[in-house]
Amino acid sequence: MKFLHLSALLCAAVSTQLQAAKIIPNHDIANLVLGQPNFTSGGSVNPFTSFRMAFPVSVIVDPVTGKVFVGDGDGDRILRYANAASLANGAPAEAVFGAETFSDGTGGSNQTRFFDSNALCLDRYGRLWVADPQNNRVLCFEAAAFRGDLPSADLVYGQPNFTTVTSSTTASKMKEPSGVWVDSSDNLWVADSGNNRVLKFSSITTKSSGASADSVLGQSNFTNGTAGSGNTGLQNPVSLTVSSGGTLYVACANADRVMVFNNAAGLGTNPPASKVLGQPDFATTTSGLSSSKFSFPTGCSVTSDDSLWVTDSANHRLVRFSTVSTKASGAAADGVVGQASFSSSTSGVTSQALSSPSGAPFVDAAGSLWIADTGNNRVLRFPADVTKPLLAVTPAVPATSTKSKVTIKGTASDAFGISRVQYKIGNGALKTATGTTSWQFKAPLVSGKNTITIFAVDSVGNQSISKVIKIKRKSKSSAAPFSLAAIK
Repeated sequence: MKFLHLSALLCAAVSTQLQAAKIIPNHDIANLVLGQPNFTSGGSVNPFTSFRMAFPVSVIVDPVTGKVFVGDGDGDRILRYANAASLANGAPAEAVFGAETFSDGTGGSNQTRFFDSNALCLDRYGRLWVADPQNNRVLCFEAAAFRGDLPSADLVYGQPNFTTVTSSTTASKMKEPSGVWVDSSDNLWVADSGNNRVLKFSSITTKSSGASADSVLGQSNFTNGTAGSGNTGLQNPVSLTVSSGGTLYVACANADRVMVFNNAAGLGTNPPASKVLGQPDFATTTSGLSSSKFSFPTGCSVTSDDSLWVTDSANHRLVRFSTVSTKASGAAADGVVGQASFSSSTSGVTSQALSSPSGAPFVDAAGSLWIADTGNNRVLRFPADVTKPLLAVTPAVPATSTKSKVTIKGTASDAFGISRVQYKIGNGALKTATGTTSWQFKAPLVSGKNTITIFAVDSVGNQSISKVIKIKRKSKSSAAPFSLAAIK
């Protein structure tokens, strides 16, 4: 009998609450780097070590233990790190899968080794699922957060056993699988890249090694494997993810698009996609650089607050689609990380730059965004912005006035920009001031007491501490009363 990993009980509640309240700002600044000693180093290492990486391609974080798993592609290994909250830049890994020691990077084709570890998924039972493309299979490791070095895999799919590695196009065989995901309904989804299809294994917890898939997307049957087009075809699907509402997202690298299948678990063989992102329609498959185009997308991940992150590899960036379930085909992305804007695509080695990132982005329970920055041989963590912007009123506003209107000015600042400055007079409607970092507005005053509340909002919705200004409007002094004494 399987026992739920605590992440099944905690992740949904905690992650939904935190992710919904925290947003990654555009051109965010990373606050942790693994695989390199600092944010300006990007070289790979051979022989291998516990603190360097060689072409990492995936990263995930266990929501319960906080342990970090990295698929280190050229090292033919998976590195496991201690609790993310305890890690410093360049921290060493605590355990290695696929190798006897941290200096061993030979790879292999048996129950303990693999070649070019690709996508990773940690399910609600604490099982680590690994796409092993060169061995044409998917491996499963039970209790992954607690295993020692070189653990033996517990299950294998795509092959009848742990020693067979030939590729094929059947319901029980695979060809270069690159993506793997287990949804909340216990369905295993595999992006069988070399066969240009997605396989679904229903009730995977009840299936033994070598079991056949139950349905296929992208092909009309289990023996076809050619690349397709339109709203049913897949071209080199490399990553997939399923939302809490049951929507399947599939990143197709060669078609520069993400295909979207609503109510995926209930679909039969070869269903049409519901919509497409990265292209204006199902007929277009060209690459591009804009808020609505991709260039070789290699990863996708949907969060509990309905945000879809896409790894746009050739554009050296990550893009975010907020409330993605409401978006139509061809919709523009709402956020970008790794670039200063949607029209920039330069690579670099800084705390804000990326170089050919790959694999699915991962958003942890604290709202931080993780990515394998493959070209720089490192993993970066970008924190959610929870810092309140600063607001100042300058010059000071006098406590009394005889005017019917008063001009109020000031400044506002935030590391990632000010969206707007808003104010309210008494219980009146909320209004927006003119300007952002330097702002002003004219406030009408009534006779007597006036209360004006002002606050700034940054680029991700954080609100500053409000400034409350109280002004008493007095009537102008009337002329001095007539007096005969004054005419003497």
